[in-house]
Amino acid sequence: MTPPGPRALEILRRDSKVLSPYNRPFYYPFVACSAKDCIVRDVDGNQYVDFNSGLVAMNVGHCHPRIVEAVRRQVGELMHYSYTDFYYPHVVELAEKFLPKTPGRFEKKVFFGNSGAESIEAAIKLTKWHTGRHRYLAFIGAFHGRTIGAVSFTASKPLQVARFFPTMPGVTHVPYPYCYRCPFKMTHPECNFYCVDFVDDMVLHRYVPPEEVAAIVFEPIQGEGGYVVPPPGYFQKLKKLADKYGILLVDDEVQTGMARSGRSMLLKGDGCRFVAGSYGFKIGDNGLEGWGSLHHTCC
Repeated sequence: MTPPGPRALEILRRDSKVLSPYNRPFYYPFVACSAKDCIVRDVDGNQYVDFNSGLVAMNVGHCHPRIVEAVRRQVGELMHYSYTDFYYPHVVELAEKFLPKTPGRFEKKVFFGNSGAESIEAAIKLTKWHTGRHRYLAFIGAFHGRTIGAVSFTASKPLQVARFFPTMPGVTHVPYPYCYRCPFKMTHPECNFYCVDFVDDMVLHRYVPPEEVAAIVFEPIQGEGGYVVPPPGYFQKLKKLADKYGILLVDDEVQTGMARSGRSMLLKGDGCRFVAGSYGFKIGDNGLEGWGSLHHTCC
């Protein structure tokens, strides 16, 4: 049946009357019904190969039997008792398994949240509290979420911030190392990472006091910005710039973390140490999503 079928059209009609449009692509009115492994079915019986992996969340496929069994067992024992006020053994066990897979051999702690945007908000609060500073650097083309703090760092589409001005003050966007379409019309490696020198010479020496910058927030590979991969050595030079002024680094791996790039964390082992990281991963496999905001215990 050519989608959208009659059942899908009926749900779309009902949806438009009662639900916020959010950011769903109405040019592709897919109405999911069930899924198994990499196959997703819509309400009219059409089957699709899920090449977007549930929007980069279903790392082990849909409805993996071990995950389904674990979820069923847990909801039969305990569904909720306010982890923000009390304690769960399974949360401790998850943190103990998760932290060794993150960069650096030093003591770390993790904050579990409900979305990538929430983990970015946590990183903002953490870096403000630790440094006493209130300015930030982020990158043109970035996507870090849509809550009012996170969207202040997002710079992939004007639509993301339209009608929301003013967002959180103090965020300055600088060019990302997009070698294929270099905004400076230069070539790598002859440029010697001029995009980092530009931040130092033309931003931090001209109109953004470096002693007021709490952190540089970045994606190791830009997602919505066009899947832009920085050249090797870029983050090492960025780290030197940050260290020069006592600026922290926030590594947003909501899209690249948890082995999506082939490593548990994309920047793991690249010689950079970060004060905070935002990592997206699937705790469950049937709609139970989880994100972690990682930080060093020295903070």
